[in-house]
Amino acid sequence: MASNTKIMVETDETTASVAAVLRGHVLSPVSTARDVLEVEKAEIAAEREAFEKFRDRVAGIETVSTRHTGPATRSYAGQPRSRAVERVRSAFRETVMSVDHYDRTYGEPMIEHAAAELSPDVAAGLQGGAGTPFTDAYKNMLVGAVSETVEQRDRFVRTLEAEGESLDRAEAELAEILATLDGPRVPEYHREEFDRQLSSIADRRQETIRTHHFPSRVDGHDLCQYLYDDREWTYPVLTAVTRLSEQTGEYERPDP
Repeated sequence: MASNTKIMVETDETTASVAAVLRGHVLSPVSTARDVLEVEKAEIAAEREAFEKFRDRVAGIETVSTRHTGPATRSYAGQPRSRAVERVRSAFRETVMSVDHYDRTYGEPMIEHAAAELSPDVAAGLQGGAGTPFTDAYKNMLVGAVSETVEQRDRFVRTLEAEGESLDRAEAELAEILATLDGPRVPEYHREEFDRQLSSIADRRQETIRTHHFPSRVDGHDLCQYLYDDREWTYPVLTAVTRLSEQTGEYERPDP
């Protein structure tokens, strides 16, 4: 969390360097959050594209009637698997499981990943076996589940873009405030306006967090935890506001 150590100006010659240190100390959570966000956005976009390619591959695979399971190929647990199901499995491996970050982020077997991303019923069909031919009904269920996953990731990318815009705006506003300071001392005549500016940034950020949409989670607080929980802070903008206020005087940080 934010340090309680006061940055002090000892001589006029050190004012510029102290101001630079203050700026770096205040803004580093926001710039770090932006880096985290860009990586996450690139990964989610890659997953969206992979599921779209998988869906296109599945669309080209012919189904069989319930009275004809088609020729069998390799076996799974002693049961024959239809060639159509094997083609679906290959398509899943070559698209969804082939994104660069798959092993690092997920690192789980096909059936487990399909169950988590699509549904247990879809995963059961991918597992195959004599009793699960690639029928029209299963294909429709699979394509529908993949389409929903694509839409979820598309919505999530838009949420991440909104988060990035929020970070950019907060950073610009904080940088503008910092540019008016020669150091950590705020003139008394400017104190009220200074506190009002910080409060405005914090309030706007809280409103943005409350309105974020995060798939399968409750609200924007879950988004912040998901994105930033492995950092020393969970709320980068509020941490930046707190750091600036602590280095320049009394200011009570609002609850997230």
